[in-house]
Amino acid sequence: MKVSLKYKSILLSALVLLSCALPLQAEPVENSKVEILQQYQLKVTGLKCESCIPDVQKSLKRLDGVHFAEITQFDKVGSTTVVETVPGKVGEAQLISALKSDGFRAEILSVSEPREVILPKESGFSFFGLIK
Repeated sequence: MKVSLKYKSILLSALVLLSCALPLQAEPVENSKVEILQQYQLKVTGLKCESCIPDVQKSLKRLDGVHFAEITQFDKVGSTTVVETVPGKVGEAQLISALKSDGFRAEILSVSEPREVILPKESGFSFFGLIK
């Protein structure tokens, strides 16, 4: 059976769309753990220059339950920041308060639904995998 090029590209497009629509379940590997995390997107103001970025990250990472904090777009008017937290340990008020105590202002732009994330297990000190 001979299929024309036009139909091959349509079939390939349909398969790609179908595979993107299916939820994939990642299985944890030996040195990983599954956690439930929630993502916040914040607009942080009060940064005078890019050298303030680590200060914002430290303010947020200092909170128990924050796994990840990164400024994804720097702007003196308001920098976009993504924070991943353990639901129930850290909430909107704590994030804003931590930044405020260090001289920054913040507002919550969006909050994601909690989701399962596979994280590497913390194994302590390792010198090229020789000492654990």
